[in-house]
Amino acid sequence: MTSKRWGALYALCFAVALGWGATGLVEGGCDWHNDGQRSACGVPDGYGWYAAVFIVAALSFPPLCWTVIRTDDWRPSLGISVGAAIALAITLFTGVTRGFLILAAVEAAIAVGVPLILRRVGRTKARAKKMSRTSTPT
Repeated sequence: MTSKRWGALYALCFAVALGWGATGLVEGGCDWHNDGQRSACGVPDGYGWYAAVFIVAALSFPPLCWTVIRTDDWRPSLGISVGAAIALAITLFTGVTRGFLILAAVEAAIAVGVPLILRRVGRTKARAKKMSRTSTPT
């Protein structure tokens, strides 16, 4: 496998893990703690795995940017699209309350937007590079 294929697979796994963790956190809601002076939101019992998966996926985002989100080739970012589509299905099968619908809208925007943005930016850079080659001063 080439590095582009590994990057696409990595992006797919990242998007599915992040979406699954976020879905679990939305499903669990917020467990409010009050100590008299301030209140804080915590993860309810039984939903710690979702928080752990969400945090690990979020921490793996910088290497993902390095390997997948590049402007020279937008095709490895299709892994993010497929993973976000899978996460969208997981979210909508879990529930259809307001929180789930908001999360589903974000996942749909990521699935469609990331490759389109990277393709457009890549084309702009390629055009600029081509123009710099053809218009060199003599």
